[in-house]
Amino acid sequence: MKKIMVATDYSDSSNTAVTYSISLANHFGSLVSLVSAVEEPYSSSAGVLVNMRDHIREQAMETMGKVQSEVAGQLKNGATMDTHTVDGAPGPTITRVAKAKDYDLIVMGTRGSTAAREMFTGSVANSVIKNTQLPVLVVPTTCPFRDIRRVILSVDEQPFDGPHVLEPLLSILRAYNAELIVYHGDEDGDGKGYDPRLPEYLAGVDYRLEVRSGKSESISEGIKNAVKLHQADLLCMVYHDHGFFGRLFNESTVSKVVFASEVPMLVLQDA
Repeated sequence: MKKIMVATDYSDSSNTAVTYSISLANHFGSLVSLVSAVEEPYSSSAGVLVNMRDHIREQAMETMGKVQSEVAGQLKNGATMDTHTVDGAPGPTITRVAKAKDYDLIVMGTRGSTAAREMFTGSVANSVIKNTQLPVLVVPTTCPFRDIRRVILSVDEQPFDGPHVLEPLLSILRAYNAELIVYHGDEDGDGKGYDPRLPEYLAGVDYRLEVRSGKSESISEGIKNAVKLHQADLLCMVYHDHGFFGRLFNESTVSKVVFASEVPMLVLQDA
């Protein structure tokens, strides 16, 4: 995990997403790139194009430069930081740049507040998750930073494409020496369970398995309750792309949790 992109709102880069990216970078000796997507603004009152892009770009660079100066002393183990602005709508632009520049992880907050707009809402995070092939760490901006000591991996009935899907999670577990709890919510009680190869993919990792059956709660509610019960510091889910119907169900669950999660959420890609 040598290159980490932090997708940031140009008006406020000093949020918890940056703090988590620095923590990760310090463990892996990574480059952290603060990246702000500058979208052509429109006048909400007149509905006409207002050419303020240069001003917004300058504001973004000034804000990110200030953050870079403030956190420079926190970087260690060879970790570094740079800043970039790119033109375009946040979701597609983040996805495109992350792929083009060979980043290993995208980190983003679920909210970005500004008088002009809300840039990084759950909908943008969901757009990135659905269209990238990279792992995405979604950090609620209201969530205080906590060292990663306990992780919940939520698995469904979809099979994994292979052990590579879980490698970003395994890297984090090893770096933080974190505890892993594998959670499976069997909502329909059909007993199909999870991918039987999972123990093989988690070989060498100490973990415990928790399976809950029944329809007393939805899958998303079950995940949220498990995070709270075990006081997890990180939730991990897998975004599958295995056919239309499987993708539709998985996408709905992931999307609901992105909006509702009170802890950082790592979404792994299984395309």
